[in-house]
Amino acid sequence: MRPIATDQDVLRYPLNEVLGAEANVRLLRVLADDVSGPIGVAEAAEMTGLTEAGARRALGRLERTGFVQRTGGGHTRQYALRESEWMSGQLRGLFRTERERHRALFDRIRDVFEDLHEIRVSWIDAVPKELGQPLHLGVQADSRSLTYLNEEIRRRIVEVEQEFDLTIEIHTFSRADVPNVAWERTEILTGQVPLQANHPGAEDRTHDARERRAARMSESIAAIVDRDPSIIKRAQQHLERVLAEDRGPAMHDLREWKDILDHYSRRRIREFLVSSTPRAERLRQSSPFFAVLTPEEREDVLADLEGGSE
Repeated sequence: MRPIATDQDVLRYPLNEVLGAEANVRLLRVLADDVSGPIGVAEAAEMTGLTEAGARRALGRLERTGFVQRTGGGHTRQYALRESEWMSGQLRGLFRTERERHRALFDRIRDVFEDLHEIRVSWIDAVPKELGQPLHLGVQADSRSLTYLNEEIRRRIVEVEQEFDLTIEIHTFSRADVPNVAWERTEILTGQVPLQANHPGAEDRTHDARERRAARMSESIAAIVDRDPSIIKRAQQHLERVLAEDRGPAMHDLREWKDILDHYSRRRIREFLVSSTPRAERLRQSSPFFAVLTPEEREDVLADLEGGSE
């Protein structure tokens, strides 16, 4: 990269400093789109994948730009986006657009796959870490359909590639030759992983067994709410997308979940997740939280389920 020939006025071009480092962008994304209030350095580091020292330095830089403000001191020091800064709303809109673009990409891919009924399950095999790298997707189907599916998916997916200027590699497998996928860390696009593939010796799927399993999962998610309240916002965003698509009879329960997440405090949401009331037991069957777990959170939840299996 050639060195910059001339300096620019920081008052006229503050975004050079604000968006000029990846650590800054990661932190602004969390503050603008993932949380609804101030967060501490340790939480910021965990949510961005930075070290605590790196997060502290970057937050200090952002505070000096005026886009981020600090509250408290010492161990209680926290940071938040400065709402009085004129461009804070535009930053929120920028990161919201980034999130919506990502969602639109995978919605388009799901549309391609959901129309092909031969597909048993499809998943994200590997995501690009740098610009120019391809997105890798896995597809499992009946072995008799693989040749047709390869050609048909390739024909359909080219439109998605053109729309998003992205190379997408498709890997198709029969049930017998699916690679050793770590399903608990893998995002499923369409279909279902067979229960026995996730949990050898899993309980039979009777009504009571499903309720016990949903209750244990809900307890694990309640613990995540304690650690990382951003999961509530992720679940709200997921519900907004699903409700906008209006997919059938489950909509009533999902609207109930939306009312809960929109109007309950964090404490009340946590208590509802572990409640034994008939309403809580009914809504656990359509909980929006599992769909928005990170791979690490999903692994923890599934480990809790296996540890508590009967």
